Amino acid sequence: MWLPSDLRAQLRAAFGDAEVVVLHSAPRAIGWVAGGVEAIARAVLDVCEDRTLVVPTFTVGRMDPSTWTEPPVPEASWEAIRAELPIYDPEWSPPHAMGRIAELVWRARGAVRSSHPVESVAAIGPRAAEIVRPHPIEDPMGPRSPWARLHALDARVVMLGVGLERCSLLHHAERMAEVPYVEAAAYGVPVVIDGERRWIEAESGNNCSEGFPRLEPSLRKAGLVTDATVGDARAMTLSARALVDHARAAIAADAAALLCERRGCVACGEARRVLGACSGKG
Repeated sequence: MWLPSDLRAQLRAAFGDAEVVVLHSAPRAIGWVAGGVEAIARAVLDVCEDRTLVVPTFTVGRMDPSTWTEPPVPEASWEAIRAELPIYDPEWSPPHAMGRIAELVWRARGAVRSSHPVESVAAIGPRAAEIVRPHPIEDPMGPRSPWARLHALDARVVMLGVGLERCSLLHHAERMAEVPYVEAAAYGVPVVIDGERRWIEAESGNNCSEGFPRLEPSLRKAGLVTDATVGDARAMTLSARALVDHARAAIAADAAALLCERRGCVACGEARRVLGACSGKG
């Protein structure tokens, strides 16, 4: 059993002196806490009282239905779905599978959320508005995105009870490394422009992140990972700047460095096909 006071002490140790913290979390890994996930979220917010806390609040269900794989939908239904998918509202639209802590943080008093209809982030603290705005719809992970500003601010990335497969900043690394498969991973999203419903294209990282843990051994070898414990969970912490720079170097050496090796992964299979075609052109 863990008390909120235990968690606050452990979180302070994990966050260190970071001014900005990016948190990816799975509260279940922390174990039994008096007060449940609400107590965990309050402990996080307490420790971040004088910092800025950032959490991903993605709403991937708004991507074009042609990209859906879990579950896929028949092509005959695509147009009907496109006509009726809800338009994103930063104050209303709930995140999808981002973890209970993120769900509570983005609704906290004083939190602000970015405008991107699929890859939004929420933040609370002194630099929250500066980090989340602007968030270009057509380029959610690019040089004008919140992720670029987190890199510039050298935020501390904290993976609490989760691995690098949940680390969204690595999609920013893919985008900034200009890997050819980024174009293949573009997706459509519904927006309202001048009162008219339209579909526009967003160019992000690869749609799969299961290959990201492949980077962990080299990150550890380079001394870029610090481990802590929060409750029963491992908390892996990294410098945002060092993480992105290391990932870009890995991609420069091997364009497929962040792709997964699962048989049947459509996204990474397509990415490898694109890389192969580009290599053939050379």
